[in-house]
Amino acid sequence: MKNKDELSNHDQNQTLESFDFFQIVDQFFRSEPLKQFLSEFDTILEQSFPHKSISVNTFETDKTCVIELQIPPVKKEQIKLELYDQYLTIHITNREEIKEYNENSSTFRNYTSLDSLSKTILLPYQVDENDIKTTYKEGSLFVTIPKKSKKIFIQDESQL
Repeated sequence: MKNKDELSNHDQNQTLESFDFFQIVDQFFRSEPLKQFLSEFDTILEQSFPHKSISVNTFETDKTCVIELQIPPVKKEQIKLELYDQYLTIHITNREEIKEYNENSSTFRNYTSLDSLSKTILLPYQVDENDIKTTYKEGSLFVTIPKKSKKIFIQDESQL
């Protein structure tokens, strides 16, 4: 970061007092050590929270709508789906508990971690819960719902 003398000498006619606050802040955040620190800090945060969200992809076939949810690799028992009106909510709960006792050093370690993740999706229409089919494999949950559309026939003027 530039010190006061370097900022003042940058332009002989422009003193530090005449620098705009935003120029000083801008120069501070453009410095290489700070850029490197912020980059490393972002990496640390990303590694601390590897599963930030559930990604959703939808597609249709002739008779169904399919919702593909990319979720963290968890056991099927840790996934809970709820349907309320047109809203489908997925809840994922991961509880990890570690208990260790070392008789030699007389130490006891107890570690409990609870992670929870959920997402609510608005369905295109109300669906009976018995009509929903789900399959889960390798981090992908597929939710299949039947299409509820009726074909409307247009009559000719002569048929009226």
